[in-house]
Amino acid sequence: MAPFNLYQLPVWEQAKYMNTTPILVGSGQVVQRDIDASDSAKSPVELAAEAAQLALRDTFCGELIHHIDTLAMVRLFMDSAGVFTHPFGSCNKPPLSVAQRIGARPERLIYGAEGGQSPQRFVNELAQSIRGGKAKAAIICGAEATHAMKTALRRNWALDWSENISGDIEDRGYRPLQNPLERAHGITFPPQVYALFENAWRHRHGLSVAEHKCVMAKLFARFSAVASNNPYSQFPYARSEEFLATDSDDNYPINIPYNKWLIAQDAVSQGAAVVMTSVGIAEELGIPNSQWVYLHGQGDADDSWVSGRRDLAASEAVVRAVGEALASAGKCVNDIDLLDIYSCFPIAVITVCEALGLEIDSTKELTVTGGLPYFGGAGNNYSLHAVAEMTSRLRKSPGQYGLVSANGGYLSKQSVGIYSTTPPLPNVNTLYSSAKIEPDVVPGDTDVVAMYEGVGHVESYSLVYKKGQPASAFIIGRCMGGDRRFLAVVQKDDVETLKAVEASEFIGRKVNVEHRDNINVFKLSR
Repeated sequence: MAPFNLYQLPVWEQAKYMNTTPILVGSGQVVQRDIDASDSAKSPVELAAEAAQLALRDTFCGELIHHIDTLAMVRLFMDSAGVFTHPFGSCNKPPLSVAQRIGARPERLIYGAEGGQSPQRFVNELAQSIRGGKAKAAIICGAEATHAMKTALRRNWALDWSENISGDIEDRGYRPLQNPLERAHGITFPPQVYALFENAWRHRHGLSVAEHKCVMAKLFARFSAVASNNPYSQFPYARSEEFLATDSDDNYPINIPYNKWLIAQDAVSQGAAVVMTSVGIAEELGIPNSQWVYLHGQGDADDSWVSGRRDLAASEAVVRAVGEALASAGKCVNDIDLLDIYSCFPIAVITVCEALGLEIDSTKELTVTGGLPYFGGAGNNYSLHAVAEMTSRLRKSPGQYGLVSANGGYLSKQSVGIYSTTPPLPNVNTLYSSAKIEPDVVPGDTDVVAMYEGVGHVESYSLVYKKGQPASAFIIGRCMGGDRRFLAVVQKDDVETLKAVEASEFIGRKVNVEHRDNINVFKLSR
């Protein structure tokens, strides 16, 4: 299909697309794999600025920099929880630092909230701002430099990434992903929490742990193959199903059901950026329409605390966000040519496939980047790479449609965008009417008992390994004689119960629960 030509339309139709219709006009990505000296270890703001410069260059318009009135930066992972320390210092106002480095003087500087949904949600939000005349041109950027940081710590390099600069920014801060009860019972570290969803899904489909691992390995071997051919991948190596499904020194078990290479890898030094503006500004500045990519549909939804969700094996927030994006674009899954599904853990991919009505072994490719375990899990910023890559791919295949899904927290925050070089029709696209900016919120509808004593049964569980041996475990259970839930952990050094959790199917088993020292402790019921 030939690239869209605005001037082939009647004059009255051209006007609909002129002026405030939002488009993506530039994208850029950077990666650092081999860092051999301390002076080559780039900080996150350096990587983000480099990606932003590449994205601006990709617009083929040197004047656009002077029209940038908004710069939004995805929040660094280490600024997302309030518990991490930057070992080499950090910038107090990252978006301002990026703006200064690239020579931009935007009126609005935003440092986003926590979560991997942030990049796509920024695209959705700024598209509305451009459509509503509140912004003329914007840059979205982000980066992580965990690979450089870990390399420097390992080699005893003395880096200095600290910056203290003056100026106003809009810092959206961060919120906890779990409530105090969940935190006290182990619902904290993502691989352990996602195991709750993964094991619940496995049990629903009648799979053993070994069979489930083969399903995950088959799914993610395809992602790895894509990453092996992506020049911006942090880990560009094709890993086989057999390797991914088998315990080894290079693929050791982390918990049930995950081995190392079945989950997101955070040791990356990557940056990405996209540039957005309106059709009117693009026309005025002479940005070629071969660079234009339209946002056709968008969907955003947030879920409740993990312990209060109705179904641990599915995601209502995913269903809502995907459905809203397709509906606002006037499309169905058969219209979508390219996909990038957020892939921090297999269940994140599976829930989106189910919402789309796709089998997970469908021949349709599920990623354009290679996914978080292989392309790289760049903290909150991964999906900005997906948007940047999708933009490039769609330009090479004019008329095709691409869908990007982004996920934050524990399947907690979902954001979806649908893109194409073909302009959207006003009568089917919410960008021309009243698309909401605030996400749908799925209310928690399951009562959770803080203090529980008695017999219950296991709804899902997480068993964590240390040096190849079971080290800790926690469960979400159901109280006997009702639908109320409880949380419980294995008492420290209770090796017998840990072995029982590992030995056979644990979902559905009866457990004895006692309340000790402000937490619930469980043992296998005899």
